[in-house]
Amino acid sequence: MGDRVCIGIVNDGTISALLAMDFIHIARDSKAQFSHMVQVANIGLTTRSRNVVVKTFLETTDADWLLMVDADERLSLDTWFKLINSAHHKERPIVSGLVFAAFFDDEDLLRPVPTIYRMNELTGLQPMDDYPKDELIEVDAVGTGCLLIHRDVLLDLQKNATPNQGKDWAWFVEGAIEGTYFGEDSLFSKRLKSLGYKIHAHTGAILPHQNNFGSTKDTTLQCVKSPSNKIKSRRVDCSLAINLPALILRSNQWR
Repeated sequence: MGDRVCIGIVNDGTISALLAMDFIHIARDSKAQFSHMVQVANIGLTTRSRNVVVKTFLETTDADWLLMVDADERLSLDTWFKLINSAHHKERPIVSGLVFAAFFDDEDLLRPVPTIYRMNELTGLQPMDDYPKDELIEVDAVGTGCLLIHRDVLLDLQKNATPNQGKDWAWFVEGAIEGTYFGEDSLFSKRLKSLGYKIHAHTGAILPHQNNFGSTKDTTLQCVKSPSNKIKSRRVDCSLAINLPALILRSNQWR
């Protein structure tokens, strides 16, 4: 993939020092194709904030791809390259990384659950606990913790939005369908599939969380302290598009 990538992130107006360093390492690599960063302060509902990220990306940047990542994750250079090297404008326009959530099992113990899913005819979407290691695979649904998606797909979703959604809220929605509540990630995947798009995930592109709980299937679930030092950034009521690579490369500190 030779196109430019914009990172989109929803946070509380701050960026952790660890994630900021990840962004710096990516921006300093001339082959990384990191173009801009869109940062949106959480404005009440995550679903609404994700829509603002996409709208800002489309209207204020000319990047070809949007990589949405959660603010409490780490994004290594290895994971970055696995994602962008797996993506293809036509064949694989949606590629997810491997992110884990923590859920209680039947014995009331927390376990890491991969947010990549396959459809079961009897039970619906189910997490793929048996995913192959370090492979690019097709899936039926993914979470939004790490999602690389081409601009044309987002424009297509906007074009096919319902009158109620309009053009500004055309991407993410959550709510109940026939008595079952669905989050924005499940319904987003469902809309992509309904328009004929294939969804892929790279199981080697793992994004660990900085806090809460350990986030890989191969490690013991454990509490991890959140870094106490934060890099402050301007809190925004709506959105902020930053040419982060240019800012970093112009800084005397990095010359």
